[in-house]
Amino acid sequence: MKAHSSALEEAEKDDQNEHSSLAHTDAQPIDLNSLQTFVAVVRAGGFAAAARETNAPRSSVSLRIRSLEAALGARLFKRSTRAFALTAAGRELYQRSAGALALLVNALRGVSGADDPYAGEIRITLPADFPVRIVAAAIGDFRNDHPNVRFEVSLTNDVLDLISRDIDIALRIGAANPQEALIKGAIDMKFGLYASADYVSSHGIPVDIRDVSTLIGPSRPELLRLLSRSLPGGATWPAFHVAVDSFALARELVLNHQGIGLLPEALCRVEYASGLVVPVLPEQFSGTIRLHLTYPSRADLSAKVADFTRVFERHLAAAGR
Repeated sequence: MKAHSSALEEAEKDDQNEHSSLAHTDAQPIDLNSLQTFVAVVRAGGFAAAARETNAPRSSVSLRIRSLEAALGARLFKRSTRAFALTAAGRELYQRSAGALALLVNALRGVSGADDPYAGEIRITLPADFPVRIVAAAIGDFRNDHPNVRFEVSLTNDVLDLISRDIDIALRIGAANPQEALIKGAIDMKFGLYASADYVSSHGIPVDIRDVSTLIGPSRPELLRLLSRSLPGGATWPAFHVAVDSFALARELVLNHQGIGLLPEALCRVEYASGLVVPVLPEQFSGTIRLHLTYPSRADLSAKVADFTRVFERHLAAAGR
């Protein structure tokens, strides 16, 4: 344990010198692969983890980091046999390079696909509880015309950094966005209360939301706050008996006669048309939430991303009608 502590203490003493060295070292060629490996090590939290995530030998990861440190004339990590941390120089390099590196990689990727602008990848992030039918239909329509375009879709309620995570499009609900981001109002998504026909037959229709014996809905406070604006007379939502992070799961619970669900109308359209579900208390609640399409910047809105956006907006609009 003493050796472990002294190793990090010694590295800590050199920290400020390393920071200065990064700022003043003579310019030397920097290998882009080494810089990408450095960012991967920071995000993964260690050399071994980065090697696993990038499918590279650990020795290659270590060699690239040593080469980068040699080119910069600065140590980027404090490390011993059981410890790992960024130096001041490492922190500065990561803060300055992570976003810029993502932009550079994206630019090189675009240039390499100049002969076929409808190739490569489109990366999207959506709320975890967004109705997946809509985006699945949009991707399917787009790929019918452009089969060489790949998609990576992340369903998460985390507000991801679009630059450092190399995301082309984000669909967000009431989320703060960076000042340089390009934001477009996409659609007002309608919400209502729904129950299965069998549930209503067995339990009857309540006269008030507070009388619902089993209320099913989202667990996100921000989402409920936005939907509360549509409740009458400044009312608030009662506690959900079943709180979920997925509207798809809430719909399945409703279809299994487990209660009354707060759901997007678009998610219940087929079931409503077939008579499997019925609206409940529409005179007391019919809410909307505005969804925003967000891009890292106008410069990042490539032709293929812009074209997919038009397809996506068309499906969003159809779902909102």
